[in-house]
Amino acid sequence: MGHIYQRKFVESEGTQLILPAGETNQCWEIGYPPAGEITRLIVRQSAGVSTALTVNLYDTGVCDIGSGESVSIESADPMTKELAKIIPTQSVNAGATLALRQGTDNGGPWSYRNREGTYTVPVRKVYLGISVAANVAGMEFEVTIECKPAGFEDA
Repeated sequence: MGHIYQRKFVESEGTQLILPAGETNQCWEIGYPPAGEITRLIVRQSAGVSTALTVNLYDTGVCDIGSGESVSIESADPMTKELAKIIPTQSVNAGATLALRQGTDNGGPWSYRNREGTYTVPVRKVYLGISVAANVAGMEFEVTIECKPAGFEDA
């Protein structure tokens, strides 16, 4: 089956991603293998007023992000954001869960390589962007991202 790498951000472990009240666009820096194939992406709103959202996964930082912090992605250049997308922009209806899985109607896997580092000194990150139309009281999201890291092909 090969190697699988997975990151989960869940409320039960206190690792959910938080979109503060008043913010409508956030980008989270996520420690991840520097290259591979995304095989699964699940995003579910777990707290706050249910609203439609858009989700993007980027292979390079499209905004100024401090270590482990999230910041607005509104100011990032639109072309830079478009070129950095690992998956096409995903629109999610209010109350629905985004569930991208390799081998389903969603397609995939989605290949990526972080473009910030070099081959010998790679940057081990991907960036998750979530945008909503309005956010009065704050929101929380549970997320699972899974990949097959490059260099660990099936035997």
